[in-house]
Amino acid sequence: MTDSGAAHRITGSDILARVSRVRSQVDWGRLGVGAKGFLLTIATAIVFDQLARHGMPVVHPFAFLLLTVVYATYAGGLRWGIASAVVSLLYARHYLAEPGFVLRYTPENAYTLLGFLLVFPLTVFLVARMRAAAERARDLEFSRAEAERLDRRLSFFAEANLILAASLDHEATLRNLARLSVPTLADWCVIHIANEQGQLQFVTAAHRDPAKDLLVRALCEYGCQRPPFGNSDGGSYGVVTDDVLRANAEDAEQLKLLRVLAPGSFIRVPLLARGHTAGMLTLAAGPESGRVYGPDDLSFAKELAGRASLSVENGRLQRDAQEATERYGMLFGSNPQPMWVFDIDTLAFLDVNEAAIRHYGYSRDEFLALTIMYILPPEDAPGVHHGLERTGTARGDVALIQHQRKDRSIVDMELVSHEMDWNGRRARLVLATDISERTRARAALHQSEEQLRQVQRMDAAGRLAGGVAHEFNNLLTTIRGFSDLLLRDTAVDDRRRKDIEQIRKAADRGAILTRQLLSFGRQETQNPRPLQLNAVVTGMQGLIQRLIGADINLVTELRPGLGEVKMDPAQLEQVLVNLVLNARDAMLAGGTLTIETGERQISGSRGRSVKPGRYAVLAVSDTGNGMDSDTMSHMFEPFYTSQTPGTRTGLGLSIVYGIVKQNGGVVRVSSEPELGTTVKIFFPLAEADEQSASETSPSVRGDETVLLVEDEDGVRELIWKILTDHGHTVLEARHGRDALAVAAGYKHPIELLLSDVVMPEMGASELADQLLAERPGLKVLYISGYTSDEVVRRGISRQDAAFIQKPFTPEDLMRKVREVLDQDEKVTSPLPASS
Repeated sequence: MTDSGAAHRITGSDILARVSRVRSQVDWGRLGVGAKGFLLTIATAIVFDQLARHGMPVVHPFAFLLLTVVYATYAGGLRWGIASAVVSLLYARHYLAEPGFVLRYTPENAYTLLGFLLVFPLTVFLVARMRAAAERARDLEFSRAEAERLDRRLSFFAEANLILAASLDHEATLRNLARLSVPTLADWCVIHIANEQGQLQFVTAAHRDPAKDLLVRALCEYGCQRPPFGNSDGGSYGVVTDDVLRANAEDAEQLKLLRVLAPGSFIRVPLLARGHTAGMLTLAAGPESGRVYGPDDLSFAKELAGRASLSVENGRLQRDAQEATERYGMLFGSNPQPMWVFDIDTLAFLDVNEAAIRHYGYSRDEFLALTIMYILPPEDAPGVHHGLERTGTARGDVALIQHQRKDRSIVDMELVSHEMDWNGRRARLVLATDISERTRARAALHQSEEQLRQVQRMDAAGRLAGGVAHEFNNLLTTIRGFSDLLLRDTAVDDRRRKDIEQIRKAADRGAILTRQLLSFGRQETQNPRPLQLNAVVTGMQGLIQRLIGADINLVTELRPGLGEVKMDPAQLEQVLVNLVLNARDAMLAGGTLTIETGERQISGSRGRSVKPGRYAVLAVSDTGNGMDSDTMSHMFEPFYTSQTPGTRTGLGLSIVYGIVKQNGGVVRVSSEPELGTTVKIFFPLAEADEQSASETSPSVRGDETVLLVEDEDGVRELIWKILTDHGHTVLEARHGRDALAVAAGYKHPIELLLSDVVMPEMGASELADQLLAERPGLKVLYISGYTSDEVVRRGISRQDAAFIQKPFTPEDLMRKVREVLDQDEKVTSPLPASS
């Protein structure tokens, strides 16, 4: 029977391949039971075939095969029955065929095979129907039990739902739920809730025996109050043994409590809310019920825990809502800053806080009857919403705006708004801050910044002017000095004398110009001395005419015999120039500028801030636009100007006022619009002894040795000639290092160092330090074309340091040289300027 299909056509691999093609989920336990009958059919066919091969054929093998088909159908169903029938029929085809032939049968065997083809399928069909009927009966019985079990479960959940929905107090709800769970689900029940730190804390417990409630509570409140059988992330159940009790007891006392309660089985499931453990539900069965928990009980407990967690979460949400309401009352109602809510579509106020009521002056009812447009100033209200009605953005919007209070006063406000939902209406919450003071401070800061920039520009211009004036002073010193020497050596009737005098006058006018440049933007050390006011005005007349231009007529009315005033010449010149420039700016279309001098006696009447006495009066009048009272109230403020922005700095009258006050004078201004302006300055006259003639000047000649250090050739040659003409021995040097070499090679005493302050390679201060270290008796006189404050900045900081400014006359230079040489005290080295 080697060619029989009963053995090789139905194999284990065929069964596995067929099973693997099943697409639906397979109950592998039921599949194994059903396969037993099919495998029995195959095994029987193989045994009968092997017996036939060894000469021990079975007389009626098909009865046994039919029994295996019946078993396969009853155990596995219709499919396994058909498979077993097919195997049996294949074996019958092989068994009934004539020897040596595959499909050749005797008539008797052919009828037998035909009968098998009818009997086997019919048997499979009948057995399958019987099996289906039996399964329906079992399912019906199971469904009835399951229905009863589901009914009990649904009844329990219905009661649980009523308890969970009865109150938002989750602790009271959980106490009722624990009581419901006993004895339906457990002999005793324990519930823990997680606090804000995530730690489980005991909430409630219940026992089927009320007398043992205290035991369960004592167990759970003992020690750290953790659940009796520990925590579980996903839920678990188990049998309680003595080892389990020992593992979960903190000490012997708690172990005694556990043994008294005698739990035999337990379930522990977490209460999950928002993916986090909100609590723990523990169910325990003791000897009272003898229940042992299984998977169905665990799933039931998980469902109950899920519903209980909703109660816990709802309670916490209710608590958060109450806290949010309290915070809203504190942040909105009690906020010290005005706040309100308005409807985006209608712009009507929906709510306001007390701060808004106080700040704007409206009552709450008045506010709620208004729109936000009502608190805008009238000029801003039409069609202007300042961006507060914008929507579609989740971030806060900031707006700067002006609001009008109930008393019609205007305030600057900063608004921070945020879109929100107000009982289903689109609204915005607004926080308002009164920034009126901040706005004024910002405006003042802006003005200060502008003033600082003006000062910085003036400082830069002053430095530039100082540098130019320094070089110009070197030239003027040479021109003026040599012209003085020429005048000294020229006869009075020499026709060239007038030319030399013109050169001298030009040099003097140049000196005035350089003083103006050097005093521009500088706070130099003052050198007050008696001055003739008329002489100063006359000497500056040419400069004034050039400043005002050809379209303005200059008129001077100077009182003869006017007394002297004591002040620094540069300051007086600066006062006059600033007054002239202000008058010029007021006469853009031309006019007349009048400069007058006079004298006035001021008595000490009550209410006057002027010191009584005699005053020289300098008056500057123009026929310009004039000023109104508001402009006059600000005219002495720094940087204030009534002219077009960008023309001048507005410092003119401020500087004039400061100089006059510094010298004990008074400024009086009278002006009317379109009628011009008159500025009168009252300078106190110098005392009689100050105006007296100076004593006869002592001789300025000498025979001392002077070390002259000057980098400008013309100035150095002039000073050499002046000093040598007056009997001095002069050692020349171009700069500091050259001077050190000259002094080192000169073995005789050097009485005076006459040095320019600013020189290449080495400055005067460093040179004086090194020379004084070698020659302690050396006296020092500095010369410079810079102002004295610039000289100090360059390193000459001692108040007693001798200094003469370029340009100077030969007489001025010799008087200063003689003064320094005749000093009794030794002049030490100037110290470097401190920062």
